[in-house]
Amino acid sequence: MRPSLLSFVAILALPFGAMGQTYNYAPNMLNIPCFAQKGDATVGLGWGRGVVFQALEIQAAYSPIPHLAVMVNYFGPREKYVRNRSAIGTDFYLWEGAIGIYEKIPKGAASLFAGFGSGRLFNNYGFDRVANFDLNRWFVQPGFSYRSNFFQAGLALRLSHLTYKSGVVSYSIEAPDIQYIQNIEKNSPIFLPELGLQIGMRLKPLVISLNIASIFPNTSSWNFNRLNTGLSIALDFGVRKEKKKEQGD
Repeated sequence: MRPSLLSFVAILALPFGAMGQTYNYAPNMLNIPCFAQKGDATVGLGWGRGVVFQALEIQAAYSPIPHLAVMVNYFGPREKYVRNRSAIGTDFYLWEGAIGIYEKIPKGAASLFAGFGSGRLFNNYGFDRVANFDLNRWFVQPGFSYRSNFFQAGLALRLSHLTYKSGVVSYSIEAPDIQYIQNIEKNSPIFLPELGLQIGMRLKPLVISLNIASIFPNTSSWNFNRLNTGLSIALDFGVRKEKKKEQGD
């Protein structure tokens, strides 16, 4: 069954204690800026959630020259108790940067980004059984965004190339978890199509959005967490230019 709006609502309603499981990858929210001109910029803070994780998300984007933009994102489902081996679960983080082009269209923008991310994933299975991986992700992300006076939305497809470049694994962990890791090693690098949806309200200069990031294919053989839903709040620096333009008119 593919993720749906019902899944989104159900996951947000889960109690905070629904953790304690491991996973080998989870998608971060897609950064889908709606830029119209040089100098446009956004900085956002988000809270993401999957079935077995909670994450801090930071996103920023800026257009230094017309039709060109850069972005930086951070995804942090950090679990210090997992890292300290006092709880079963996953500790994960990912940093990424990208450069892209955009074109203003009626009521929005079309964009195309290409970027690279690097992170580390640590799984604690209990009884001193752990798996620790460094991973890289190259990606291409075409997207579209829409904006009106009080509403903003975005849709993007992220085509990811995921590589687990190194790792340390305790082979005393249980057979199913070893099998997941062997499947990843066998299929790496992994091509991963991911879809991002963003729907929000504009309370100038703020944009408050609901976000969904999902992985297309079935990834059960790799123990990936396929769905990330969340809430974000972003500061839109392009609003100042809108106000100046309105005053000029």
